[in-house]
Amino acid sequence: MAGFNMPQKPEPIWRESVSLPSFPALKESIKADVAIVGGGITGITAAYLLTQQNLKVVLLDASQILNGTTGHTTAKITAQHGLIYDELLSHFGLEKASLYYKAAEEAKQFIEHTVKENAIKCDFRNEDAYIYTNSSSYLKKLDTEKKAYDKLKIKGKLSDNMPLDLPIKGSLVMYNQAQFHPLKYLKALLEEAIKNQLTVYENTIAADIEFNKKQAS
Repeated sequence: MAGFNMPQKPEPIWRESVSLPSFPALKESIKADVAIVGGGITGITAAYLLTQQNLKVVLLDASQILNGTTGHTTAKITAQHGLIYDELLSHFGLEKASLYYKAAEEAKQFIEHTVKENAIKCDFRNEDAYIYTNSSSYLKKLDTEKKAYDKLKIKGKLSDNMPLDLPIKGSLVMYNQAQFHPLKYLKALLEEAIKNQLTVYENTIAADIEFNKKQAS
């Protein structure tokens, strides 16, 4: 269509629906107990937890905070990461596959607890997660993955429908997962960390880092 310019890449609704603070670039050498490189969900969560321990924490981002993977996320909080559990069982065994699932579940529980503890308004709600297909040849893969769920005691089921009105042949449900507005959540964590003396620098590349160990007296 003449005169219509398509965006070069999809833009996330998350950044358009929340106002994020901006921070200066680092212009000089500084000292800190902990330096965190990257202002996504991992970095901000780490800063939130570490500043609660009375540590001097600095967070650096090469661009803007929350403008990478986290800023463009699907916003689901789930242990269902595609058809992975049969693969994990095949390559790593029951114990390690179970640890993977438990780690993802603990992360979900941490987020839910943090939302409630801090009364964060981030549209958090529990939802089932779905993998679906409209290909008959793919149904066997869903069935194989469900058997892996059963071995790992993951609560779910095979189904021939899902909440969205889309044509499907079948789906695999994982019960009691979640979704939220990631940037509303992380903005609250960031504000709390800043209250606890977190320092943030944007447009700053961590080029030279020195680790100084205290000398024994």
